[in-house]
Amino acid sequence: MARSCSSFVVMGTETKSGNIIYAKNSDRPFNESQPLIYYPAADHPEGSYTECSFIKIPQVKHTYACIGSKPHFFWGFEHGVNEHGLAIGNEQVSGREIPERRWGLIGMDILRLALERARTAREAIEVIDGLLSEIGTGGAPGHRIAPFNSNYIISDPNESYMFESHQRKWVAKKVDRYGYIGNCYSIQEDYDMIADGTIREACEKGFWHPDVPFNPAKAWTVDELMYDESEGFVRYARLGRLLSEKTEAGGKVGVKEAMNILRDHYEDVPELQSIYSPAANKVCTICSHPGGVGDGCATAASTVTVLKKDVPKELAFTYWGSMAPPCCSIFRPYYNIDFIPDDLQHAHALYRPEDQWWRFIELERYIALNYEKFAPKVKEEFGRMEDEFIQQAEYIESTYDGNVKTLRDFSAEASRRSFEKAVELIEEIKAQLTTRDIDRMLLRYFRESSDECGMEYDGDMIK
Repeated sequence: MARSCSSFVVMGTETKSGNIIYAKNSDRPFNESQPLIYYPAADHPEGSYTECSFIKIPQVKHTYACIGSKPHFFWGFEHGVNEHGLAIGNEQVSGREIPERRWGLIGMDILRLALERARTAREAIEVIDGLLSEIGTGGAPGHRIAPFNSNYIISDPNESYMFESHQRKWVAKKVDRYGYIGNCYSIQEDYDMIADGTIREACEKGFWHPDVPFNPAKAWTVDELMYDESEGFVRYARLGRLLSEKTEAGGKVGVKEAMNILRDHYEDVPELQSIYSPAANKVCTICSHPGGVGDGCATAASTVTVLKKDVPKELAFTYWGSMAPPCCSIFRPYYNIDFIPDDLQHAHALYRPEDQWWRFIELERYIALNYEKFAPKVKEEFGRMEDEFIQQAEYIESTYDGNVKTLRDFSAEASRRSFEKAVELIEEIKAQLTTRDIDRMLLRYFRESSDECGMEYDGDMIK
């Protein structure tokens, strides 16, 4: 199973608005639904506990409100933002360390706990340090996979950090102009913060030599990586190239540019163009499809989050969220107003037509049957609507007078209109689809994934 998330952050000096932009593609196994959920702030009685994915831990007195995108059966988030404009996203990574044979937290749990308990990026690092040192990682010992470590981008409206962990040890690097992480270790000698005892432990276990300046990336990277894991290095390099090109010669990154980075399929690299469609391409790309490399891991949800300072609290962030591989999906805006449309917050384990996540996945599946024929129309329709939303957001935010209903109505309407468009496009593709149009390379993916989740389709045609 490919591990292929991609995350980056661009500081205000390099963005069109002067605000920090954080972005991530969350890549997960196909048919693993990933709703977008809002949790309100809450006070908790002394001595209470919170139930995480595999263990329960002592609860704090107060938890902050947050929005997060999460696999439906896990407690934690793949990425999210809290009421103070603190945004965090994670990347799974393999390390040299052998997993502890004990119950622990998974990276997604740690991410959500940091959002609930911290107001700033620095505070989040302190929270994560405490969780790693006092509790540890790993989930359930009997069901643990090898790459149990997580790396994070941690950002507030003022500063951002790349944070990379190796079991209970970690390093962090403050972001200057832009930063990016993948499913690989990348922080070298230029880290700014380091957990107590990290270098000593690495030397004692033979990961590093005490007479050489400590390089976490080289110390922690596994000597023999499986092919699927090596994808992280490719996506990491691609992110660096795209961000460098966007900021060359004083260029600035806007919301749309960040969205398009998450949609990347090497469109500007002739050497990596393929005879196969992006949905079936065998070159690992930032926008990940189930029919390509890995045969089952795909972008389930994405975000481009704008973090703003010196604004009314309702505008502390604009969370642009997308569902399914973003090249044929659409980003919709949400604000710090204790509101997410209900049909985004529920995504059943099996297909349900009322769940937005499943409908956008259904659209992706029909597009994949003939990407070259159906994707252009979908991209055109969603692109026009997305540009409209971005223009509306700029106007509404610049003229905001404290009327929360304006933000709520805008988010609800953008969500409703785009969902209706997705359903309309599904029906349009189904009406045009003929057996001879079907890409046979994607046929097995379509049938097996649809049968597995209970998504109905024309069995006489798809055979």
